[in-house]
Amino acid sequence: MHTIEPDQVDEDNPTFWRDAEATLLASIATAWTRGWQPTEIARLMRRMKHNVLARLTLAVIAVDHARRAPATLDARWAAQVDALELPNLAHASGWLAEWARREQVSLGMLAQSAKLFSLYINVAGPLPVLIPPPGAAAESSRASYSSVITNDPMLNRVRALLAQAESTNFEAEAETFTAKAQELMTRYAIDTAMLTSAVDEGERPTTIRIAIDDPYFKAKCRLLSSVAKHSRCRVVLHTGIAMASVTGLGHDVTATELLFTSLLVQVQTAMNSGAAATPPGSRERTRSFRASFVIAYAYRVGERLAEINRAIIADAEAETGRSLLPVLAGRSARVDRAVEEMFGVLHSSPSRARIDGDGWASGRMAADRAQLNRGDLGASRPRLEAGRPP
Repeated sequence: MHTIEPDQVDEDNPTFWRDAEATLLASIATAWTRGWQPTEIARLMRRMKHNVLARLTLAVIAVDHARRAPATLDARWAAQVDALELPNLAHASGWLAEWARREQVSLGMLAQSAKLFSLYINVAGPLPVLIPPPGAAAESSRASYSSVITNDPMLNRVRALLAQAESTNFEAEAETFTAKAQELMTRYAIDTAMLTSAVDEGERPTTIRIAIDDPYFKAKCRLLSSVAKHSRCRVVLHTGIAMASVTGLGHDVTATELLFTSLLVQVQTAMNSGAAATPPGSRERTRSFRASFVIAYAYRVGERLAEINRAIIADAEAETGRSLLPVLAGRSARVDRAVEEMFGVLHSSPSRARIDGDGWASGRMAADRAQLNRGDLGASRPRLEAGRPP
């Protein structure tokens, strides 16, 4: 595979077009074997802030996909491709020239973009393969995972609760819906653990990757870590590409993704609400204030989720008359082994973010509007302290 140099451009030379097409398709095939997924490659190129490159990437994915037999594609892979707004291109020779004419891209810009495409894929590095790439034999159990998650009645209830949390303009009501969703997931995890505790292997942990975009990338990572920890999952950050891997048992992983996404909406709403009451240029609109707001929100969310889990575990132990700690510890050990097998030895790094005191206090209060106890969740026991992060 070679790169396409701008000085090699020759519109009338068939060899140029043939080599350019081959190079682009070879580059995308390399990305697939290195563990990258269609939506991740599209996002990687969008992050480069190069409009033609981003559009070219979608064209290459479209042509590569058109050349694949549907039977060789994992269902999750096909779903990602379907979710992208891909151009309609024939996959026969000549597709690149057709795309350039349609998009009104000059030959010089095309050559530059094609060179950057191959370069960025080469330097992006490998990722763990989470979905069998095109042509690989899909594991039936994992291929059916997405359909099981989509149709699971309990997860549909969780989705409905989190959708209600996102749509309401009342913070207390949003927190109530979020708490009920967490209660439902925790109880389901306990019940599942009890049913499968006699099985040596049990369910295999699974891993997904979640994109985490700026602004406030590190603060949002803290929020994801808080949600994952109390949803019985582990998080590994890929800071260079602004993504995170979440490993856990299937429903716990899905619940983590759902709850994290919902809380992102809720914390953004809370920040915007506070900023709307202040004039432009005020402290509430500064980056340091808002980053501290999200970090404090994440810490307090973690405390709330821990409270919910403790209450539900205590109730379940009272009902069954046995300790759940050995069962839950066994599930946790399976997740830890899966993370170690996939990523090897990991290192944690302490947060060195500078905390804005006002932002910390405001974020903690925003996350503490409602008491998240079981039952009707209506009791009010506000904790408005502006404690510093541990």
